[in-house]
Amino acid sequence: MVALRLELRRFHGVMSACLLLAAACGDDDDVATSSSDAVTAGRAGSSPSQGGAGGAGGAAQAKPLYAIESMIFGDTGQTSYVALLPTLDRTETVEFSDAREFPGYAPADPWKGTLLVNDGETPQVTQFTITDKDAWDEGDTLLFSDQTSLPLERNIAVGDDKAYVPFDRTNFIAWNPDTFEKGAEIGAPDQIPLMRGDDQELLVTRGYSHELRGSTLFQPYYWADSGYKTYSQASQISVIDTKADKVTKVIDAPCPHLHITTHDKAGNIYLSNGMGSIPAAVTSGGSLHNCFVKIPAGQDSIDESATVNFRDIADGREGSNLYFISDKLALFNVYHAERDNLGPKPDFDKVDFSESYHLWTYNFETQEAKIMEGIGYSGGQSVVFSIDDRVLVTVPAADYSSTQVYEISTEGEAKKLFDVNGWAFKMFRVR
Repeated sequence: MVALRLELRRFHGVMSACLLLAAACGDDDDVATSSSDAVTAGRAGSSPSQGGAGGAGGAAQAKPLYAIESMIFGDTGQTSYVALLPTLDRTETVEFSDAREFPGYAPADPWKGTLLVNDGETPQVTQFTITDKDAWDEGDTLLFSDQTSLPLERNIAVGDDKAYVPFDRTNFIAWNPDTFEKGAEIGAPDQIPLMRGDDQELLVTRGYSHELRGSTLFQPYYWADSGYKTYSQASQISVIDTKADKVTKVIDAPCPHLHITTHDKAGNIYLSNGMGSIPAAVTSGGSLHNCFVKIPAGQDSIDESATVNFRDIADGREGSNLYFISDKLALFNVYHAERDNLGPKPDFDKVDFSESYHLWTYNFETQEAKIMEGIGYSGGQSVVFSIDDRVLVTVPAADYSSTQVYEISTEGEAKKLFDVNGWAFKMFRVR
């Protein structure tokens, strides 16, 4: 359990919501493309109802194929498993007997009918083609050892032939997943200091999620200690011109741990904290409070009047992970402290590994928040995905040994689909 806690606390710093490789097309006025919108993931130019580009040579693939990625935690580390699914409409538990195994945290992303898998031990990405018989054919590998010695967290697609690889907390390097050639590096924005210290030093950390509006990338940053137990109340958002590969602006934000991004149909962008800052806020004695901010459509600044504290809409409870599921309705995760006997000095791990988290919905038109129907209490690291115009969420057990997968309707009702072993942290359509 000690190893599990240490590893999951690290993942509070790198992810709390699904961040798929979302292909970006269109002009700057286009509705924002979320980093967790799998309907466009790796399928540049495809509509959600169509299959994506095929494997080698771009041949059309008639048979749809999906993937779910889960992680098993052990005493000496973790192992990632990518299982291929012919359909999401299943009730059987996903087993790993036919899954592809990768050491460590090895996030996979779709790219034009293929898979890009980041190695869990070295800074490299490998391309795999999935055959008609669901066999894995290993292709090119690109090494990023000139940029970092650490494993890669993810890829961020910013065009039909360009993706960004994050490294060193603040930096990116562009590369072409079609040719496996590197491009320009993007250094740390001058306006984002590498360290902030009041009573102690807090390190800047890149929020895992992002939003792409046309050729403009919005990337949040926040400050936390090395154990992700203490957070600064403020975060910042870097605005990157992906055509020029240059930071054009940095936005100050009054919320901690900006980590999760989403957008509504009008193109308004919302950024919220991840689950990791919930135990930090609960144990802070009121000095830290979680919230979400809004960047209006067509703008690159925050609407200061639209910032919302989660405890103001969840009856005094802390929340995280705002995500739109329909035009005016979003879901978010809430910690129900009243279910736990915390006492006057709450224990961080007791909150962190509680089974008292529950999904809620928030209606932006009526400003009504309520607990979600059809789903129970769970562990805190729920992950949301948009696939084929459907919203799915993986809901882990408190010890992260298993995960339940639900589909969420546009009215905010949950329907159980299937189970999977371990912590399921990614789902997407491969082709």
